[in-house]
Amino acid sequence: MKKIIKNFKIVLSATTILVFFSCSEDGNPFGQPSNNEPVVLKSESKDTLVYTKVGDASIPVYISIPKGCDMEDYPAVMVLHGSDGMWLDHDASKGQMSGQFTEWKNLLNSNCIAAVFVDSYSGRGVKTRTGKWTTAPDNFKISSQFIRPRDANAVLKLVQEVKFSDGRYTFRKKQIALLGFSDGASAVASTLYDTAITPEGWEWKQTFDGQSYDTNSGVIPPEPMPVEGFAGGVFYYGGSGAFNYYGKSPCSEDALEGNIFQPYAPMLYQIPSEGYLSENTLCQINLLQEKDLPVEFKIYTGVGHGFDFEDNNKRIIARTNAITWYKKIFDMD
Repeated sequence: MKKIIKNFKIVLSATTILVFFSCSEDGNPFGQPSNNEPVVLKSESKDTLVYTKVGDASIPVYISIPKGCDMEDYPAVMVLHGSDGMWLDHDASKGQMSGQFTEWKNLLNSNCIAAVFVDSYSGRGVKTRTGKWTTAPDNFKISSQFIRPRDANAVLKLVQEVKFSDGRYTFRKKQIALLGFSDGASAVASTLYDTAITPEGWEWKQTFDGQSYDTNSGVIPPEPMPVEGFAGGVFYYGGSGAFNYYGKSPCSEDALEGNIFQPYAPMLYQIPSEGYLSENTLCQINLLQEKDLPVEFKIYTGVGHGFDFEDNNKRIIARTNAITWYKKIFDMD
């Protein structure tokens, strides 16, 4: 390695109908297809569950607005869940998030930051990223490199147009950032990939268990980054190998030239010293720093992968660091 170590109340929106405890033929647990109409929130709303259409999937989106902040509109953090999904007991039909995400909702709201949670699994008939969902070709259906970024960008477009019933925009369009855990962290990085720097003629491929897959076998190129994109992203204990989607492994000797990943917005990497995915992410950070890109990182000693939902003091420190970083990019200090 190089120099690096340098509860719930659902308030339905005025334009969305949700049907719980039903299941459509396409596997959407909320029954009704998305119509992607503009979302209108009542001014007194706090937690709202809507969904948006991405390809053939209806993607549930949980929106939580702070109260008592005396603000006309809000900065927001969009949260991308890890491999265990977003819902309590893996049950999307109840619309109740897991304890980790409920804690993050409350933490963000208490700092006058709106929270937007994106469920990339249930609308595609997936509960957790286990078994067949960990490898190609099934993994392509929920890929953190080229499917989940489409979810994030679709939800970005949706929330940028959300309004209160009095006509005010709910969110500050230029102050929407990302937060991701594990597989969701990898999705954060890919969502922020600067497609403008892709070399001409680049072939989009991935490698699973020594077998190569290309666009003829299910790999999809990234969609162009949004005109008005995310303000940045916080990355918790994810991997950065990306199954070679961005070229050479970030830890390889020729990675500086052979790995093309670059984010278009600032990133904060939260790295556990004992995390099994930490090595290639530290290599990736080193590459980005050598390219003089706006990335920061913090290493938390004595904890491993998933430390955010464990009972340890590093979780508290890391959450404080994340909130401080968001307030900086949102110019809230």
